[in-house]
Amino acid sequence: MQIRMVVVGAVRGIQELTYTVPPALEGQVRAGHRVLAPLLSRKVTGVVLETAESFPNTNGHLKPILEVLEARPLFDRAHLQMMEFLANYYMVPLAEVYRSVIPAVARVESRTMYKIARQPDALRLAAFTDIERKIVDAVTGHPIDSRQMTRLGTDRSFATVLSKLMADGIIESNDSTRGRHRDPTDLIVHLKRDCDPDSLRGKKQLALARMIADAGGSLATSQLAEAVPGAKLALKMLERRGFVRIEAPVFSRNGSSSSNGITTAPLPYELTSEQRAAIEAVAKPIEEKRYETFLLHGVTGSGKTEVYLQLAARTLATGRNVIVMVPEIALADEVVRSFRARFGSLVGIAHSAQNVSERWASWSAALSGEARIMIGPRSLIFAPLHEAGLIVVDEEHDPAYKNEEGIRYHARDLAVVLGRFTRCPVVLGSATPSAESFVNTRRGRYRLLRLPRRVNNLAMASVEVVDLRQGLMRARLVAKPEERKPDAVPLSPELTTALRENLASGGQSLIFLNRRGYHNFLQCNVCGNVIACPNCSVSMTFHMRDRSLRCHYCGNRTPAPEQCPECNEPGLSGQGFGTERLQSSLAELLPTARIDRMDSDTSGRKGARADILAALRAGEIDVLVGTQMITKGFDFPGVTLAAVILADASLNIPDFRSAERTFQLLTQVAGRAGRGERPGRVIIQTYAPHHYSVRAASDQDYARFIRRELELRRELSYPPFAKLAMVRIEGEDPDSVSRLATAAAQALGRAADAYRRTGSLDPIRVLGPAPAPIERIKKRYRWQVMVKSENLTALRTALSAMQSSLARRAHEADVHLAIDVDPVRML
Repeated sequence: MQIRMVVVGAVRGIQELTYTVPPALEGQVRAGHRVLAPLLSRKVTGVVLETAESFPNTNGHLKPILEVLEARPLFDRAHLQMMEFLANYYMVPLAEVYRSVIPAVARVESRTMYKIARQPDALRLAAFTDIERKIVDAVTGHPIDSRQMTRLGTDRSFATVLSKLMADGIIESNDSTRGRHRDPTDLIVHLKRDCDPDSLRGKKQLALARMIADAGGSLATSQLAEAVPGAKLALKMLERRGFVRIEAPVFSRNGSSSSNGITTAPLPYELTSEQRAAIEAVAKPIEEKRYETFLLHGVTGSGKTEVYLQLAARTLATGRNVIVMVPEIALADEVVRSFRARFGSLVGIAHSAQNVSERWASWSAALSGEARIMIGPRSLIFAPLHEAGLIVVDEEHDPAYKNEEGIRYHARDLAVVLGRFTRCPVVLGSATPSAESFVNTRRGRYRLLRLPRRVNNLAMASVEVVDLRQGLMRARLVAKPEERKPDAVPLSPELTTALRENLASGGQSLIFLNRRGYHNFLQCNVCGNVIACPNCSVSMTFHMRDRSLRCHYCGNRTPAPEQCPECNEPGLSGQGFGTERLQSSLAELLPTARIDRMDSDTSGRKGARADILAALRAGEIDVLVGTQMITKGFDFPGVTLAAVILADASLNIPDFRSAERTFQLLTQVAGRAGRGERPGRVIIQTYAPHHYSVRAASDQDYARFIRRELELRRELSYPPFAKLAMVRIEGEDPDSVSRLATAAAQALGRAADAYRRTGSLDPIRVLGPAPAPIERIKKRYRWQVMVKSENLTALRTALSAMQSSLARRAHEADVHLAIDVDPVRML
């Protein structure tokens, strides 16, 4: 038998290869298996795409594979089809897809390592040539692999010098294998539901319990042993104390673990008639194992999560599994809490904050059937959960589902594709559906389900819009000249009064501002210089806590200077405001309030985000300040006031989706208030109170907003009425980047002209080339060319022709040219 496989490791220029299956492995290899195979002098990991007795156009000298790395295929047929779709639609090589989505720890491959064998004596060292010195310096201190050695030189003379150094005993080489896989006979450690990891005293026991909890409640003993020295003895102690259960994997006939973990806890409230109708509508294709996509449009607080829970229970009853996607890791933690309360250890979690071992352990739990419900952000779509019977995409409108680096896929759209291949229903949930999904319901591609009211007949929060223009004028009229601070945090009298009243009545408040830091930038009052990032075309943000300047694009950090670096005068002053300064201003305004902040600065440490939310839930926080991570999906009954400091922050971004994002953010913020017994109040501060997105959000009227938004999109021929692609060109040399961007635009223009000559009524429009709004990030210059067309085939043909004609030129100029199909962010 022969197999066709795609190479997972980083092997330049090699995509798919054909091998034979040796007699010892006959009958053990199927499509989707991860295998180890020889390639030249190396061993590489591949994923089997197809098996056959014999493939056409293959010679009789095929090499046999060496090993099958799992007893069960890593990917099922549906995932293999989805990967092929991804490569085709987003115009990337299939091998690059697999290299990007499979955790590095799963890439078992051999490599040659070079290290110093003995230090050369002084006489030999003095006689070294430049090449010899370069090689010895490279391996002194730590070994390097063959790829790193190749970067030092590739010609025949270099290889001769290397061989001579090895013959002289100065350098030695050896083969090593990196990456690992789980032994199918491995035991599984289950953390018992009543075990609180933080109650353990022993360091090793505590580390093991936390690893198991973070991996979804179950983890293989081999993974624990590799991560924690002495794990075997500590695990025995945990088992003896009754904190864990250790056993071999148990599979049902369909390859999944038994569903004994499902609880029959009473419902938190009586389901509304709309919830029951939505559940019954989706339950039918679940039972019939057929594909259908539903758009669940439910107002904030309408009980979408309970619908997901009910549908998950029905899916497990059919013997199939559940995928639940969320846009943010913080929201994943909240959803996991709800699902584990209902389904216990059957729930697993996978996300990018896990280290490679933890992520692979989560994948192993899904593959083994230990986890039958997997929850996580966009990368979860690639987790090897076989036989999916339900796919849920919560907050489907969120731009976080779009991957902005590497392969620019959209996880929401891939979820729909996977549902079609695996023949299961897909539920897209949102209080503010994206324009694309809403139009798909009109076109009959999706079925619309509505949840128009909150559970328990709770009223929607009342919304008040504050015109900051009038407040600014009033402040300037009454303030003394020396007290006027035009860049101060705009806390209107209406918001100030509301905060004080809410604090006095025992209510909690959420304050949203989508800017981090204390000041947006430091500017010199003497020469006007603004301190900018040396790597990016942006100013550095000032953070008061450690008096540092930080770039929020490349991560560069430096101490804030006392004097202007341009003129050496002490004239630096802060301009603008962020969440750190907002927290400081609120502390002065509400001296008795317990105020906390949640943004990427305060929640970067593992567990910090969960600690903040737990404190809010416990009533230990009176006012929580945060960026958009506090606006999504959280249900805190004690929050009775929500406020938006500056609604214009997202409205003025140069992006055709800015109005839609503003409406979504404002609606999501409004949905955080009044979810308990007490009524909620929302205050939106803005300099554009009459903008249609602000007015519709204040009335919480999605229908009015989307009607106006679609009118504008149709007039301007933007999605969902046209297909859009962005050609992104970046590199370290600005001239090379601009030249290649010009060449890309010209190539696309020629393709558009050729298509126009065919007499088509769907023209291809090329916009650009132009520098990106942020021209330089991480020392790399960025240009872009936008392409629009109502004909997807014509658009892809033009892009493919451009890519083929410029690929070699881009490589020679060391410029990266990427095609972003269906771009979400224009920056």
